[in-house]
Amino acid sequence: MKVSLKTSVITTLFNTIIFLIALKLLFSFLSLELHYFQRDLTPDFQKYNFFGLKRNFSNTIEYVLAPLLLLFIITYYRHYKVAIYFLIFSLVAYGLNLVNSLVNNSSLIESLSYSLKFFVPIYFFCALMIYSKANSDNLKSVLQKALCFCLILIFLAILFFNPSLNRLQVYLPIYFGNVHTHSYLVTVVLMGIGYLLYRKGYKYRLLLFLGIAFFFSYFGYGVRTATIMFLLYSLVLTYLISDVFKILVVKIVVFSPIILGTLFLTLKEIDWVSFSSGRTAMYQDKLEQLSHFSFLDWLIGKGAGADLIQTKVWWWAKKGAHSDIFTMLVENGIVYTALILFNYFFQLLLVKRLNLIFFILLFSSFFSGVISNGIAFRPHANYIFYLVLAYVLTDIKSRSKTIRHTEPN
Repeated sequence: MKVSLKTSVITTLFNTIIFLIALKLLFSFLSLELHYFQRDLTPDFQKYNFFGLKRNFSNTIEYVLAPLLLLFIITYYRHYKVAIYFLIFSLVAYGLNLVNSLVNNSSLIESLSYSLKFFVPIYFFCALMIYSKANSDNLKSVLQKALCFCLILIFLAILFFNPSLNRLQVYLPIYFGNVHTHSYLVTVVLMGIGYLLYRKGYKYRLLLFLGIAFFFSYFGYGVRTATIMFLLYSLVLTYLISDVFKILVVKIVVFSPIILGTLFLTLKEIDWVSFSSGRTAMYQDKLEQLSHFSFLDWLIGKGAGADLIQTKVWWWAKKGAHSDIFTMLVENGIVYTALILFNYFFQLLLVKRLNLIFFILLFSSFFSGVISNGIAFRPHANYIFYLVLAYVLTDIKSRSKTIRHTEPN
């Protein structure tokens, strides 16, 4: 009876966490903003705010969600003791935020908010693993319901919301906050569906899905970083299911000197400032900014807001680095940046043997933060990312146990 009661309490708390995340996603459209060139349209948050909620309602849910996740982890971490390490990492990050704020006389709230964006979805990952261990649940049902919920919201936006603008081009309507966050979330949903098809062994259906999903992601929203994430993931899945693709990869490796030489000559001719929408010019300015840092600046950063600068390309307003790595270095210093990067490395160690799918999920998240404002500091998308990651991890561990049990003595 006691065991049943404990399981019931864990399930109730877990379901409450899931409900709060669903609520966060459901009302994320309230923060949608129209582009300047769409000022003649009626904003979606005005048309569909049936309950008269504040525009930041989705973000305020974090004030309940974050403490609940911490309570859940601290109470039940014995089911997944690795969770305690992530708590320690996050506490160190918050401590660095405090030191940073005191030294630079900058906003502690902004610094902590930045760290919470990264760590609270990781708390959710820990909660998923705890729930999975405590209930012997592989999370498949949780993932399927979450993917269906997100798909419904994505298609509701397509049917009823205003079109989005990206680089002054018209794209599909969005639901989750802004075009980049929405595109990342769409990408993660597509990744989750792709993995379910992969595990079912549907090779041709998977290849067809990956092709359609790639075009939907790129031509639907035009967010290149999110599309690159999905492309990297798709290449790994295609490699795993296709012998022909494996042979092609071997040939590419053999002829890599010729291919790399050709690419080098081709890439030299590209106007990278225009191609990157001004990012490369910003990166050069960031290197210039960092070159003037003192030892203390390098160590703990210049504080919240220091990343915002005006460039020749983006002359109309102060902008951030458009690279999470540069932003962390400028605002929080090299120690904080190393801590965040170590989190990725530590997550890789959660599987005993290198698994390509688990690796590419983490690498795509990391890489998105190198070349842009990546998924790691976008909680709406990152919650679903860590749900996909948790399911993949439980699936890997489940298959590993099955193999061990079926091996002859």
